Amino acid sequence: MIDPALLKQESVARMAASGGALASQIQYGPNHSSSFHRLLGNRRLRVHEARNACCKKDNNKKRLEANFPNHSLQCPYTRHQINGRFQVTIRYSVNMSNQNGKKQKMPNMRGFSPGERRYVRAKLLRWYDKRNRFFPWRGESDPYRVWVSEVMLQQTRTDTVAERYPRFVSRFPTLKSLADAPLEAVLSEWEGLGYYNRARNLHRAARIIAESRQGNLPADKKSLNDLPGFGPYIAGAVSSIAFGERAAAMDGNFVRVLSRLLDISEPVDMPAVKAALESEAETLVPPSRPGDFNQAMMDLGATICLPRNPRCQACPLSRHCSALAGGTAMTRPIKTKKKAPPREVTVFQLWAENQNSIRLVRREEKGLFGGMWELPGLMMDGRPLQPDNKTLAHLCQSALGPGWRPGKVIARLTRTLTHRKILFVVLSAVKKKGIPNNNKKKTSPNEKSIWAGAADIEALPLPTAQRAVIQAARDALPGDQENLFD
Repeated sequence: MIDPALLKQESVARMAASGGALASQIQYGPNHSSSFHRLLGNRRLRVHEARNACCKKDNNKKRLEANFPNHSLQCPYTRHQINGRFQVTIRYSVNMSNQNGKKQKMPNMRGFSPGERRYVRAKLLRWYDKRNRFFPWRGESDPYRVWVSEVMLQQTRTDTVAERYPRFVSRFPTLKSLADAPLEAVLSEWEGLGYYNRARNLHRAARIIAESRQGNLPADKKSLNDLPGFGPYIAGAVSSIAFGERAAAMDGNFVRVLSRLLDISEPVDMPAVKAALESEAETLVPPSRPGDFNQAMMDLGATICLPRNPRCQACPLSRHCSALAGGTAMTRPIKTKKKAPPREVTVFQLWAENQNSIRLVRREEKGLFGGMWELPGLMMDGRPLQPDNKTLAHLCQSALGPGWRPGKVIARLTRTLTHRKILFVVLSAVKKKGIPNNNKKKTSPNEKSIWAGAADIEALPLPTAQRAVIQAARDALPGDQENLFD
């Protein structure tokens, strides 16, 4: 058998569950023979190397092609002299196909060696034990509360979540209380956190769990991933933190740290690279303390391995950071997708008053601000001066009933969301003389429009931007009307 000192095997890419690639690098002297096994998906690959590796290269390629028909195979090698002996390096790579039969490019990346994994785990957990950040949800043992915190954290700043999380779990302290609450109450409590579809999925999943699982969250990543609103990140975070399952929770911080440690030179949002990173992450997470390890990776990315100015001198993993060693830390991770500029839209809304109330309508459940309340209005692309008179008249009729007409502009306000830059234009709505007052309040959960007083506006779920619009309109009213709700 080959002398272990002369054999070096390094995995430079890992088999992804959905179809990826495998590459192995073998170095040995020409007067030795070796046999080794390598797992490829669910198949075990055995390759025997005879004395003259250069002569055997073509035979090995044929053997691999026989084992893996319909897959392209590359087998380059180099031959050089080290300490008076010939050393031959052969690199095998099998490009697998995805389920649609399309070949995926093999990511040009290496994985951690077993020794590197042990080092990274130990150093990172020691650092985390000393430097972990305090948050209201840290150390929480209730899986429901871990879940709530992770949903909030997915697309909201940590300091905002630290302020809002205690209030939310105070109002909905258990999964059952959330499942029993009306959606409107959940949306109202979610105000200011944005991405309201998260709240709707949270509520929907809570009802599913309460009805079909006796109120108990699944304990594994795979089962959690089947619930509304759960993706790989939230499922991995909840299963590892709340249940101790060995599962990776790859958020943006985790990806950035991993791409720098391994110096990934290809875009991390490419399907093959993403799959390889996920596979490497699952292997890197330790069997013990998986939740702490995931949170440590997130903390390291949030405080040390920063996107623009990484604090490499303070990093506990700098010794094993390939990007730092290669001077590429500032350019990692690489991404192919560039954010498109926010789309400009204009929303024309009506300010209609009736006996110390204003008219509000509820949006459709799906789409932007789904299920929330706002002033009656319509959205148009770009920056039009105003809709035509016929369109405005129809809006008045449909939202307010007969006898109302559009008046002058009383307020303008701009708000930028993730994908939209919205100009709100508020027009007064004028009621013709002789039209009876109608301040009908909300009577059922399915009511689509109401006359809302100050208490109603306070209680109903309104987007933060819409509250700002209402305040801007109030500030613009004449002196005798600005205290409409006081």
